[in-house]
Amino acid sequence: MFKSSVFTLLIYFTVSILALKNVEGSRPVLEKTVEALFADRSEVIHPATCKVFTSSTRQSKMCKREPGLPNILVKAKQQAIKACEETFQYDRWNCSLVFNKKPKRSIFKKIYRETAFIHSLVAASITHAVAKGCASGELSRCSCIGSFRNASNVQMRGGCGDDFKFGKRFAKNFLEWKTAGNDQIADALKQDVNIGIDSIGEQLKEVCKCHGFSGSCTTKTCWKRLGPFNSAMGLLKKHYHHAVKKKLVNFTSKRAVTVKVKRKLKMDLKNLVYFQKTPNLCVSTKGRVCKDKHNCATLCCGRGFVVTQKTVASRCRCKMVNCCVVKCDTCVEEVDVYTCK
Repeated sequence: MFKSSVFTLLIYFTVSILALKNVEGSRPVLEKTVEALFADRSEVIHPATCKVFTSSTRQSKMCKREPGLPNILVKAKQQAIKACEETFQYDRWNCSLVFNKKPKRSIFKKIYRETAFIHSLVAASITHAVAKGCASGELSRCSCIGSFRNASNVQMRGGCGDDFKFGKRFAKNFLEWKTAGNDQIADALKQDVNIGIDSIGEQLKEVCKCHGFSGSCTTKTCWKRLGPFNSAMGLLKKHYHHAVKKKLVNFTSKRAVTVKVKRKLKMDLKNLVYFQKTPNLCVSTKGRVCKDKHNCATLCCGRGFVVTQKTVASRCRCKMVNCCVVKCDTCVEEVDVYTCK
């Protein structure tokens, strides 16, 4: 009788563990891809098909079908990291991968405001790089080939502009957006990805060029053009500051949530969503350089700052010489440098 009870309990616990693993599942490709692209700051080429990181089976197939894709992913990775570091240079969080220089406090351990922003940023960068890749001819499977539209009832010439629609579709497919899950965390990250992609779409403009004798504009070429990736960073940073903190339901497995509870977790689709509060970052701002005295008041957390001077050389008094050559003088000046105590 005792043996039978023990055997029953063992079966029960085994089934429970397996059920928990099935519910929890493996970490979605969306999360793994975003972390891989943003966390690797090196120039190392990976042996995997996509070269930038060890890709999933689906991602590898996409890279095989499109030979120019690995280079596009390199651009997406580099421009995302560079734009982030430049934009947050004078903020308490400066795009570092850990909080307060503590390796165990990775920004990817939980869904912080910064984590939400990075998912948005990487999705935006992939969309932008792919759209630009269509225009440059680096990608051959774009949907815009020969699709310039007639804006003024004149004869059009074919070609391909910055294909945002293709970039949007590609970014979602590459991040395996649809299979990221349907739990609370997955819903939030998918929303963050959407906001990043839409931020790129808002930068899209139509540009036209006239052709014909004496500017008669008998033929007009129109195409869609995106600005530099940095032009979208203002909007992305605004989303960062207006991100909404949501309550994470306290359930055993973070990947499990009932339908009844999920109905109560309605999200504002216009904002980035995160769940955990960012740790106090004042400890990590010691020794950081401020933009000016006003920036120091925030960045230095009230500890004050030190003012030093350094010599800066720059080009000045530039002028055109012999039609086509620009010559400049070198000017030297002393500038103030503000450093947090």
